Amino acid sequence: MVSKDTIMKKAIDDCLEEMFQKSQPKASYFDYVEKVKRGEISKEEKVFEHHYLNKTQFDYIANKYKKAYRLERTWIPNIDFLLDCLKQGGFRTVYKPLIEGGEPVRNAEKTPSLELVIGKENAQKVFDLIEDIRDFYKFDKDEAQFDFNVYLGCSPTSNAETVKEYWKSQGIDIEIDTTELSEDDYWELDNFGHLLEEEE
Repeated sequence: MVSKDTIMKKAIDDCLEEMFQKSQPKASYFDYVEKVKRGEISKEEKVFEHHYLNKTQFDYIANKYKKAYRLERTWIPNIDFLLDCLKQGGFRTVYKPLIEGGEPVRNAEKTPSLELVIGKENAQKVFDLIEDIRDFYKFDKDEAQFDFNVYLGCSPTSNAETVKEYWKSQGIDIEIDTTELSEDDYWELDNFGHLLEEEE
C-alpha cells in the first residue's frame, strides 16, 4: 500500500544509495542495511565515515531527489511571489486578436499593484493578513524531514581525511580525488555519462 511515509522512505533510501554508489570507495547503502539486519555490523558502526563524497556532489544528488519527489519548500516562496505580484504588479492572460476581426490569441497583460486598485492603506491590510497566514501554516515539513534523514543520517562524509584514516586502520591505503565539479557538470555526467566539451 502506498502512503506518504513509504514515498518519503523510498526517496531517502534511493538518495542514500546513489550517494554511496558515487562515493569513494564505492559502496551500497542497501547492502549496509542488510548487513545490519543480519547482525554483521552494528547499528553504531559509523559506515558514513568509510566513504567520501564531496559537498557539491552531495548537494546535487540531494536536490535532485527533492525535485523528483516534490519535497522542496514551496509554500513560503509561492506566497512571497504572490505578495510581490500584488505589491509590484504581475501578469495575467488576455485574449486579443492580432488583427481586427481575427481570432483572439493568448497574450500577457501587466496587472496593476494592489495599492493602485484599493488604495495604500487597504493594500497594506491585505499584505499584513497574507503574511500572517503565510507564517502560521507549516506546509513545508517534507523537505525538512528529508534533509534531516539525508544530511544528518547515514550519508557519506565530505571529510576525506576521516575516510583515509579509517581505511588505513584496516590496513588499506586509499587515494581520494577531492576535485569538486560544478552542479552543471554533475548534471551532464548524470544525463550523458561524460562532461560536454566547451565550445571554443
